[in-house]
Amino acid sequence: KSSLLTIINYDMKTTKIFSLLLIIVLVCGCKKDNWLDWKVQNEIWLQENAKKDGVVTTPTGLQYKCIETGWDKSARPDDTKIVTIDYTGQLISGYVFDSSSKYLGKVSSFVAGFAEGLKKMHQFGVYEFYIPYELGYGLQGTGSEGSSSFIPPYSTLIFHIELKDVF
Repeated sequence: KSSLLTIINYDMKTTKIFSLLLIIVLVCGCKKDNWLDWKVQNEIWLQENAKKDGVVTTPTGLQYKCIETGWDKSARPDDTKIVTIDYTGQLISGYVFDSSSKYLGKVSSFVAGFAEGLKKMHQFGVYEFYIPYELGYGLQGTGSEGSSSFIPPYSTLIFHIELKDVF
């Protein structure tokens, strides 16, 4: 009788330990996404922004607004061109993460939404781009959290851009 109780107690302890380990593995294996609220805020912001006057949404999801058309006799840049631009980049919170005057770069070197927007511009044009995270820095974001250039995951990027020159 006592050996039967020992076996039952041993099996119950084993079952409890196994169950506890299983729960720990499942909980630890589930990666919590700390940025889901931010994702929702950005998605709502883009939905509301799309309703504003002058904002155009492309099939890819890029939103843009033409502030000044620029010199419409000039060719629009393509992926092979190098452009000189003045720009300011910010998040929907208003936080400015980058700004540059006379920045020189190849169109194809920018994030997808930025490059797509540049290809719509003429020299001396001024646009605002509203880039959803899928066309920006995606699920990972960029930079180190706490740094001035940190862009969190799921961030909509807002750029005010003037296209100065195309080479």
